[in-house]
Amino acid sequence: MTPDNNNDTTLFNWEEAKATLTKFMPLMVEDQIHTAQSDIVNPLPEDKRQALMDIPFQEGPRSADEVMHELNDFVYQHRTKQSHPRFFSFIPLALSPISVVGEAINSFYSPYGGSHTLSEGMAVAEKKLMNWMGEQIGYPVKELGGLFVSGGSMANLTASIVARDEKLKEDELVKGTVYVSNQTHSSVAKGIRIMGIPRANIRKVKTNDAFQMIAEDLEKQIEQDKADGFIPFLIVGSCGTTNTGSIDPLHQLADISEAHDMWLHIDGAYGASAILSSHRHLLDGVERSDSISWDGHKWLFQTYGCAVVICKDRQAMSRTFSENPEYLTDIQSDDSNINFWDMGIELTAPARGMRLWYTLQRVGLKEMRNAIDKGFENAQHFEDLFRKQPYFEIVSPAQLSIVNVRFNDGKHTEQELNQINKKLSEMSTQRNNAIYYTTMLHNKTVLRFCCMHPLLTLQDVQQVVDQINEDLASLGLIES
Repeated sequence: MTPDNNNDTTLFNWEEAKATLTKFMPLMVEDQIHTAQSDIVNPLPEDKRQALMDIPFQEGPRSADEVMHELNDFVYQHRTKQSHPRFFSFIPLALSPISVVGEAINSFYSPYGGSHTLSEGMAVAEKKLMNWMGEQIGYPVKELGGLFVSGGSMANLTASIVARDEKLKEDELVKGTVYVSNQTHSSVAKGIRIMGIPRANIRKVKTNDAFQMIAEDLEKQIEQDKADGFIPFLIVGSCGTTNTGSIDPLHQLADISEAHDMWLHIDGAYGASAILSSHRHLLDGVERSDSISWDGHKWLFQTYGCAVVICKDRQAMSRTFSENPEYLTDIQSDDSNINFWDMGIELTAPARGMRLWYTLQRVGLKEMRNAIDKGFENAQHFEDLFRKQPYFEIVSPAQLSIVNVRFNDGKHTEQELNQINKKLSEMSTQRNNAIYYTTMLHNKTVLRFCCMHPLLTLQDVQQVVDQINEDLASLGLIES
């Protein structure tokens, strides 16, 4: 009997998919090419919001042209373009088109990301990539384990759960204490609460003038908690805080964790990429940690949803997440057949690491290193330009690709200075060609610049500083 190859349904019509992509892909690429010349913030007008809400889900199909035009007009054009070179807020999305290609390729095949057996090629490639990343950190390749996850939140949560299971018994959760700094990302504390540690058991250790965790205060807090009957089990150090780019004293944290038999996790979601830069020495000591989070969609220029958690000991991960005890014997000496579902929370998952594998293979390590180095260069250039003006205060100097400054002419109250700096941010947002939101450091409102985009030029940086000076002059705060 001859099989019927006719396909009259839209749902599985690859020819239509091919035609749609052939038509619209060039338009989408063209739109991205001109990102640097476009507005950064693009809110959704009320009439379009309502039009989008009014689109029904109906019984019959609609034309691809009609649906694609609606997506473009009502959805994707109305976003903050975090991939704009002059978007300096949060940790920007410096989106590489090579990553887009890598994700598109992987999406076409959509390999099952949880199982070695079901997607052997993908599993081998991702394991190779994770082993290589772990090797750059300084972990022993034969023992390390890892998992690609959606982002830093899931990476930090995954590592924290492993730490809990390695260091605490089930009836000790209420006594377990965790140590973060007052600059640690909020996702860390959120994950710790999710895994069952009481909120009151999360200790926020003070930071110094460079916004690094004070190791002496950490040691004192641990000793006090032990005396009070608590069980200190996890220290979370930061390798590039979101506010300032600060790196905690990694060797000191490692000394303390080893002395007290604690787990040391490093939140490197943003800053771990500096391992691949010319400034690798700044992360000296990271190799002594037990685990690390590392986001590809931050300083490795990937599309959203590409991050990794790497543990020095893969057996620790499997002891927590594997439901097959007999499996542990197999992984003691060989990781070639590990199923990723035994290394983390998810069973069904996409192959999140393949876009990064493609990017590194396509561009090479030299270009990646140069791209990361550009962030260091631009942050330092911002600092140098601001230091030339006597009315700017460098609240946090250039660290990684972040610098924090504020206007301070010595003639205004703290409240007035906070309002002035907030006004400067608002004026730039209104112009919509450079976005730098404020943050709070030492109870001061400051202008924060995260300038990691490789396409940001020194001339761009000069123009941003010049515009701030013009804004100050327009407010009558400096002479024009």
